[in-house]
Amino acid sequence: MLAILVVGVVAGVSGALLTLLLHLTQHAVFGVVGTSFAQEVREAPPLRRLLGMAVAGGVVGVAWWQLRRRFDVVTVRTALADPPARLPLRSTTLDAVTQIVAVGAGASLGREGAPRQLAAALAEVISARLGLDAQHRRVLLGCAAGAGLAALYNAPVAGGLFTVEIVLATVDYVAISAAGLSSCIAVVVAWPVVGRSAIYQLGTHTTAPGVWLWAVLAGPICTVAGRGFVRLMDVARRGGPQRPTRVLPLHVTGAMAVVGAVAMVLPGVTGNGKSVLEALVGRGGLSAGVLVALLIAKPLVTALCLRGGLVGGLITPSMATGGSLGALVAVLLGHTQGGVTMIVCAMVGAAAMLATTQRAPVMAGAFMLEISQSPPALWAPVAIAVCGVWLTNRWWPARK
Repeated sequence: MLAILVVGVVAGVSGALLTLLLHLTQHAVFGVVGTSFAQEVREAPPLRRLLGMAVAGGVVGVAWWQLRRRFDVVTVRTALADPPARLPLRSTTLDAVTQIVAVGAGASLGREGAPRQLAAALAEVISARLGLDAQHRRVLLGCAAGAGLAALYNAPVAGGLFTVEIVLATVDYVAISAAGLSSCIAVVVAWPVVGRSAIYQLGTHTTAPGVWLWAVLAGPICTVAGRGFVRLMDVARRGGPQRPTRVLPLHVTGAMAVVGAVAMVLPGVTGNGKSVLEALVGRGGLSAGVLVALLIAKPLVTALCLRGGLVGGLITPSMATGGSLGALVAVLLGHTQGGVTMIVCAMVGAAAMLATTQRAPVMAGAFMLEISQSPPALWAPVAIAVCGVWLTNRWWPARK
């Protein structure tokens, strides 16, 4: 119990500190202090987007080259799958910091990987100090990873489900209880920095008939799209630099510069994808042309970042892609930009895409409802969509 309490606290502190670093990086790269990342990118001059991201790419490229050349960087997945493997605190911390700087500078990757790694590395230290056996160490590291995610997004339920459904893949009631407790503690600790409000403010909505149609179709459609997304990212990773050679900084700089060039005309491709979802749930919405451009460009620039050697998560990039698809469906159904149906369709598409890419429908549904503190009108469509993903995968298993 003591270990779980301590892990919850350190995960919350880690998430808060990395959030502050993310905001500082955004302000430094784009030169604008706004209320959101999307606003800062939009208000930055187009040339500043290109040059700022290219310079930042050079910095993080050199950092990753030196880090990988001098230290072994162990992932949370490796540490859990291979009991003798350990998460070294120094190299894991440096890698997490570099990840968050890259995302803050506009890399098209998720920010959730950094707090997961850092929290798990600190849990590794706690486990060693307490002399925990292999089984309890594994649970502690899994709880830390989920708590790090929870702290970053103010989502304790999703953080706990992330631990039990994805990281540990267990139904053990002790692990479930530990995951829930550590995530709740982490969220409360991170509140002074992350805040207590929903990440996406939806307001009160009604469910139009078109939403029910999309909720039924979103499962199979997003399963196909999500599998394509995952396959593209896997190919990009395999094609990226496998060794820390001197050309790694050039690869990273080139990838960031290309994203910056695209951002000169399509600012929504930058960052983890949160800005896309913010625009979709805003009353202004996005035009059909922009939605099509984002639906194509966001996965491509995300793959480009992985191909260039950058490291980061894929939760919000996949959600942004699914959200764009859902909003485009709403447009095809004849609904207005920024209208109620577009917002709900976007969130349903984001949840279904996340359920596919993470292979975790329960966590995906809870995560979407939690980060939006959604009204009851959204619960049933999201549940139908993620159940549709689960049923589609049962009927049509993915090839391994």
